Amino acid sequence: MQNEGSVSDYKMIYILPGMGATSNMYSGPWRKIPNAKFINWPRYNGEKTISEVAESVIRRYGIMRSDSVAGSSLGGIVSLEIADKLGIRNVYLFGSAVSKNEINPLLRFLSPLSEITPIKVIQALAGKFRNEFLTMFHSSETEFIRAMCHAVSNWQGYKGDQSIIKRIHGENDKVISCFGACKKIKDGGHLIAMTHAADCIEIINQNSHKVFASSNF
Repeated sequence: MQNEGSVSDYKMIYILPGMGATSNMYSGPWRKIPNAKFINWPRYNGEKTISEVAESVIRRYGIMRSDSVAGSSLGGIVSLEIADKLGIRNVYLFGSAVSKNEINPLLRFLSPLSEITPIKVIQALAGKFRNEFLTMFHSSETEFIRAMCHAVSNWQGYKGDQSIIKRIHGENDKVISCFGACKKIKDGGHLIAMTHAADCIEIINQNSHKVFASSNF
């Protein structure tokens, strides 16, 4: 499916949360980004794959080809799928992956156990933000988290144009590695969007002028 945008469309950047998180993970300076919309996961409706979740997000928020997308962890993975479906030319990844091979093998091994241990996976991801992250987790749908553990395990990775991706990654991220081009933060972990918001926002600001140029074709 595809929502066609024209050069006159109001261009937005849609920013997705991580798995088990909400838009509340983007607070403070994040809210000063012009034309940004911080979105939550749509109500779970039986989606089993990354592609199906991307379709649900597109429908729920009316994302168009002229927009940009961004996300943390699972949100970045879904952002890549949205971009692939719509032909979006600007994607921002905060501690996210472009290939299943970048995801910690232990977590991929644990995914079949997600039916009984989703909260343990989330606790492992949270690190020093454990309390804040678990608060968001408890407001999330358990079925969605379980389904996404399986979906990520079966994800085939992003095969499209790598030049549309801008990545920022914590060097101490034990969940996802960055094997390609990205800006690395020396003391950053997996929740880079929460611990190093200013660095993530800088990536967007540095490329904001390209958002309009690259979507005008």
